[in-house]
Amino acid sequence: MVGRPAHMHEWRGINRLRTKFGDELLTLLTIMLALWLFVVEPLHGHALIGSEIAGFVLALAMTSALLVLSNSPTVAVLMLVGIGLSVTAALLRFRHISVLDVFLNAGAWLLVGLVLIFVVGKAVFAPGRISYHRIMGAVLLYLAIGLTFVSLFTFMGLLIPDALAGLSVKDSLTFTSTMIYFVFGTLTGAGSGDIAPLYPIARRYGCGCNDRAALPRNFTGPAGDARNRRRS
Repeated sequence: MVGRPAHMHEWRGINRLRTKFGDELLTLLTIMLALWLFVVEPLHGHALIGSEIAGFVLALAMTSALLVLSNSPTVAVLMLVGIGLSVTAALLRFRHISVLDVFLNAGAWLLVGLVLIFVVGKAVFAPGRISYHRIMGAVLLYLAIGLTFVSLFTFMGLLIPDALAGLSVKDSLTFTSTMIYFVFGTLTGAGSGDIAPLYPIARRYGCGCNDRAALPRNFTGPAGDARNRRRS
């Protein structure tokens, strides 16, 4: 009798891991992305740590977690492409600082953000009871939407220099953490200080940023409570 191919056994193993730890991975991914957004990048902005190594380690860990959560090699390949873009940007930065590495980093953020939205969205809104880990997944979805808008506003600032008042889009220690502050200040409604979108399409991005942020809140708010009662 011919045995099963080795790769089939590997995917069965991943399926078992997803069945056993799928919801817990949502919490783990949330912690990892929050660490990068709100700890690693701000510390890098103050020249306290080099964010490249820490960011790459977190990105590889997230790739492994997403591979298990999605059971899709395509997701892992897309995440690795995003990591490759960031590695290329870091190598270019060591040789010569230019806007090209900002473009590459923005492309990496966009790719990672979209992959997270797709994979995590499917897991969070899948059939089943809403648990603590599902709620953490909604927080992760919120963070992924924010990361996507960090990328979009960066592209906007690169292509239209006067699109944002109070923020110059260029390669610097503080740029990424400042853009994160601006986007999440807009998402939460807390405000973003002196930074404001001036160009019409940038203002539309700001409105869209708030609209997309309502999706995870709907999951954890009254709409989520009603959804949970229907499934009980």
